[in-house]
Amino acid sequence: MFINKTPAKNVFGIFVFLLLCLTVVNPLYAEEEGGGEEAVDDTRYYELSPPFVVNLQTKERRMRFLQVRIQILGTPDAIAEVQKHNAPLRDIIITRLSEQSRETVNTPKKKKALQEKIQADVEDVLKELTGKKQIEGLYFTNFVIQ
Repeated sequence: MFINKTPAKNVFGIFVFLLLCLTVVNPLYAEEEGGGEEAVDDTRYYELSPPFVVNLQTKERRMRFLQVRIQILGTPDAIAEVQKHNAPLRDIIITRLSEQSRETVNTPKKKKALQEKIQADVEDVLKELTGKKQIEGLYFTNFVIQ
């Protein structure tokens, strides 16, 4: 029987070529991906606790209440500042919520406007106390009117 050794040499040559390609391409691919120097998004959510419960402004005989749970989005340093300045932040949020009536928070659009006002208030307080805006977002995670 006649055995041709040429195809085996070709297979070995192709294997060596592919191995060399992988050793050259893999480091290039790692550099494209950032090479470990890429910034990591380390933002976190933090719930202001306990929930906010305020009386709504009303002309009715019956009292109306608003309960809101709020989460803040920020870096660990920003969250530490929020925790540190919890009292003035809760004060400004309670003040803003207490100004509301049932009619001023009865639609999604009005709730969103209130959320934006509270976020601006919180950012202002933090900027006054720390010199920086600090937070990246403020979200209502529960909103109940009774």
